[in-house]
Amino acid sequence: MGFGVSGLDRLQKTAEEPFFIFLLAGLSLNLILGTALAGTETGEFCPDCPDWTNLDGWYSQRESYVNGMHNPSPPARESRTDSPAQAATISLPEKEQEDYPIPSLLTRAGSIDGDRIILDVRSSQEYQAGHIPGARNIYWRDLQKDGALDQILARDALSRAGISARDRLLIYGDSSDQGAAFVFWALSYLGQEDVSLLDGGVDAAIDAGLSLSANAPSPTPTNYTGRTVPWLLVTPENLDGMLGRSDVNILDARDFSEYGKNRITNEAIPLGLDKVYKDRRIKDASILGDLFGRRLDESGTAIVYGTPEAYSLFFSLRLMGYNATLLEGEWWKESRWAVSNVR
Repeated sequence: MGFGVSGLDRLQKTAEEPFFIFLLAGLSLNLILGTALAGTETGEFCPDCPDWTNLDGWYSQRESYVNGMHNPSPPARESRTDSPAQAATISLPEKEQEDYPIPSLLTRAGSIDGDRIILDVRSSQEYQAGHIPGARNIYWRDLQKDGALDQILARDALSRAGISARDRLLIYGDSSDQGAAFVFWALSYLGQEDVSLLDGGVDAAIDAGLSLSANAPSPTPTNYTGRTVPWLLVTPENLDGMLGRSDVNILDARDFSEYGKNRITNEAIPLGLDKVYKDRRIKDASILGDLFGRRLDESGTAIVYGTPEAYSLFFSLRLMGYNATLLEGEWWKESRWAVSNVR
């Protein structure tokens, strides 16, 4: 059975032909799949990836694509927000105060409105040592008698400072006390309609780079008159009626240990200022919205007590659009609504 050299060659070639055909088919399949997928992940047309299932259609698309490359249309303008010019137009302030339901009640140190009369409510010694230029001085304690608002003293002080009920006011004080928040509530109660509070007080002004002044303006005195807003103050005469309403929430602004000793009914909710303010500045609207939303009836009224902390809590509620009223002092401890754990 001799084949000789030529026979062996023919046998070898015959045996290798199926292998080469198989190898060629595999390579062709990989090439087809590879080119069909390449560049198509984004859904864009690939001119080098034939569609073997619709070759005529692919050729037609390729012809249009090539023509478009020679006669390109103007590229569509992309809407981007990261270019320097656009970034400058959409840059946000330190905190987006428009997030608050009533943003006009809060002023940042970097955006003080020159149309507002500025009231520095610190002591005269602190005021004379340095204040925001143009600010007038009313010491917040001079508006009180026995730790509560005295309307006669308040009107006299406002008259001396040349304030009228129509003025747009910006109040600031020392962020370590409740003076500015007290004056905000007092002016609201006296009927002043346009009052804003400087977030962070004089410290925020200094941090923002404002240069303080020792020059005091000399305003012309006025005869301050205002229309009192009775519902902004809880008194012994109206406490019973308010607590009888179903839409009233009671907020205790004192330290939790004080709340544990006594409170106004067992329905009172403890809400310390550490939950509302951070580093003596008010927290973001989203945080306050969640904080109040989980505790209060948005359409109802919140009675805030536990002065002096209650003044700041009152302001934060008003900023967030809640109906709030304030109870000054500690007379409530002698009322029939007081609940005490101390025996």
